[in-house]
Amino acid sequence: MSRVPNSSDAAANVSGELAAARAELTRLQNRERELIEEIRSVRTAANAEMDRINNLLKRKLPGPITRLPPSVLSDIIYRTICNTHPESDAHRCTKRELASVSRRWRHAILNCPQLWTTIVIEPAWSSPLVMAHVKRSGACPLDITITKWSSVNHTPQFQELLGLLVTCGYRWRSLDIRKDSGPFTTLILESIQYMMFPAMKRVEISETQISDCPLFLTSRYAPALEYMTLSKGNSINQIPNITGLRSLGVYLADDMSGSLLLSSLLPLQQLSELVLSGTGTEWPEADSICLPALTSLTLILSNPRPALAALTTPNLIYLGCSRGVLNTRFVRARSGYWAHIFQDFPNKFATVWRLRLFDTTSDSSVPLADAADAQAVCTACPGVRQAELPADVISSLFAKDDTPADHWKDLKELTIKGLTVGKIPRILTRWLIKRESSRKSPFKVTFCEFKRTGNAGASGCWLASLDKLLYGHCVLELRDVPLKATLNMDSSRSLVDTRGTSKVYDSLDMTKTRYMWCCDCYNSAKI
Repeated sequence: MSRVPNSSDAAANVSGELAAARAELTRLQNRERELIEEIRSVRTAANAEMDRINNLLKRKLPGPITRLPPSVLSDIIYRTICNTHPESDAHRCTKRELASVSRRWRHAILNCPQLWTTIVIEPAWSSPLVMAHVKRSGACPLDITITKWSSVNHTPQFQELLGLLVTCGYRWRSLDIRKDSGPFTTLILESIQYMMFPAMKRVEISETQISDCPLFLTSRYAPALEYMTLSKGNSINQIPNITGLRSLGVYLADDMSGSLLLSSLLPLQQLSELVLSGTGTEWPEADSICLPALTSLTLILSNPRPALAALTTPNLIYLGCSRGVLNTRFVRARSGYWAHIFQDFPNKFATVWRLRLFDTTSDSSVPLADAADAQAVCTACPGVRQAELPADVISSLFAKDDTPADHWKDLKELTIKGLTVGKIPRILTRWLIKRESSRKSPFKVTFCEFKRTGNAGASGCWLASLDKLLYGHCVLELRDVPLKATLNMDSSRSLVDTRGTSKVYDSLDMTKTRYMWCCDCYNSAKI
């Protein structure tokens, strides 16, 4: 038989449960008070942080440029001044304007010697300005430019400014003499003729009448000279033996002897870059001038052929050649322009892998390049990898039958200049498709310096057609592409283009306009 609990046992159980429940309630109430107190403290801390944030936001934060390190700020100012033209205004005016922005900018400019190394001796510069540049440049090398002296009334000022710089000739790093004539050329040469320039590395003389080579252009007076340019106006037939000369540019007048000039280059065994321009006469015999260290040759001559024939350049990498100004009837009777220049030079420039052909004339009567032109160029320079050519050679270079461009087995980049807007070079596409069959590396084609026409139809549709034609066959780059679009007025007093993607606000009376814009770099490729 089961035992029946009595009333005393039941009361004890209820009393025990009630005590446990009251104890749990007390614990929970205590926990509630703790949580409420914790929440109150958290809210207090959150409010304090919010007040702190609000106070910080009310403060005026300095601009990003004011937080730049002094060296970075000085570098930005230096680049700004270097990219300001003309150069004389950059160092005479722009520097002063930037120094007036703030005390910090002024301190950065005044205490950066590199900002004071360029000195321009011209009528607009004063003696205090020149002296400030000499002092603030510290011991840094100086870049001197002498220009714009023409009036005899400025002679005292010129002598004073040049006299300030003569005392620190040992710091001259470069000298640029240009646009000076008459007595000032004599004054310049007399003032610096016997000076020593131990740090001089670069000299450029242009548009200045100089007949005899100055003494300061010799190794004795400028032992560190590496770069020299004698542009239009000089009549120096022979270059002195400058031991360390690496780069030379010379303009030859009609009566100057090319034979004397090139012969004087034979002792310059370190010469790696040569630029010849002008006309010249009496060129030396073929293959009589050997320049073993020459890697870059640019000829901007009325007839480059005699110079090409005379030079032997076993290590030449870059060759730039202008079409020149030849007798049109003579050329038509024999062959094309480029054929006249490069014919009879098979494999003479086999080491050249960068070739640039350009036209310095605007004569519309000049005939287009023919097959003989392309064949002569490709035969003379069979190792070309990068070519920059005028647009009129496309049809002959990539002719359907016996393509001259096939001689360039390693050609990887092609730049075409002067393509007429609206024209599609389909013959180039056929060559690219044929090239793909040989599974060669991706080919890059660049079009630039487009010729504009008055044809309104040569618009964005032409660009789309060109892209579609070459898409997938090459890496296509278009530089400074002239495009046209029509803008129409809508009811919201704005101009929208035909695609409706951009708005240009203008007056209500303008209902239609056309504008031009340039595409710096347009790429289309299927890699």
